[in-house]
Amino acid sequence: MRVQTLMEPESLQPGDVVLLGLCNEQGVIANGGRPGAAQGPKAFRKAFFRLDAACLGPRRLWDAGDVPSDAPYEAFLEAAAATVSACLKQGALPIVVGGGHDCSYGNYLGLSDALGSAPAVIAVDAHLDMRPTHAPSSGNPFFRMLEHGLPGDQLVEVGLIPWVNATQHRQFGENRGAHLHFLEPGQAQVPVDQASQALRRFETQGKRVLATFDLDAFEAAHTPGVSAVNPWGLTADAGLAMARAFGACPSVACLDLMELAPPLDPDGRTSRFAAFLVAAFLEARLRAQ
Repeated sequence: MRVQTLMEPESLQPGDVVLLGLCNEQGVIANGGRPGAAQGPKAFRKAFFRLDAACLGPRRLWDAGDVPSDAPYEAFLEAAAATVSACLKQGALPIVVGGGHDCSYGNYLGLSDALGSAPAVIAVDAHLDMRPTHAPSSGNPFFRMLEHGLPGDQLVEVGLIPWVNATQHRQFGENRGAHLHFLEPGQAQVPVDQASQALRRFETQGKRVLATFDLDAFEAAHTPGVSAVNPWGLTADAGLAMARAFGACPSVACLDLMELAPPLDPDGRTSRFAAFLVAAFLEARLRAQ
């Protein structure tokens, strides 16, 4: 797969694809998760660059490098936001890999800056991530988005596992009007339908969308290398179907994948699955154009 190093956003053209790594796990550690997500971008690149380039078609692929975690926490998020915003303003498509899920807040800020208003958000996650804190925490990105001004009905979460979420966090989201979809055993297709319905609604409303995968939403058989592993969750088929739905929808302006932890992924299975998700997304975007 041919990739070019992005030095200046002005090099981008509409339709270009840009990879960005967010090497920060401060929030994971603060939230009691297993460390390793800061190494996620490197492992993702290794897996993704080995895939067949057909999913890219004629589009150019750029690598914007990593935002390192040595900056103060809020400065790190601002740097992520600046890169995402710059890519979007050039008409490029950012694909962002982290890093704790709190890094998605930086992507949300970047999309908000580029649009001049809050985007809609569709999250694929086992956890609500509505911990009421602005301090580093992998459990707070959607709380921070809502506090920043994201209308509650513009937030959709699918793949939630009921037993790993606090009642007060669920009540907070429901009180804000967020659409929270919890998994039920034996209903593997339902989350795909829920995500697709949300996409259609946002497209009808003319909303641009941040689509975000927390890889802990999937069963441990598919994604053992994550910060908070779950023995039950979404299937790989459901994830690929959602990735394709996101890719086929032109309203999705940014895709991110979070909490890939290579030290917990000795056979590289999780990195490969993350790469498959992006390939499915890009292939669907190519077919839809």
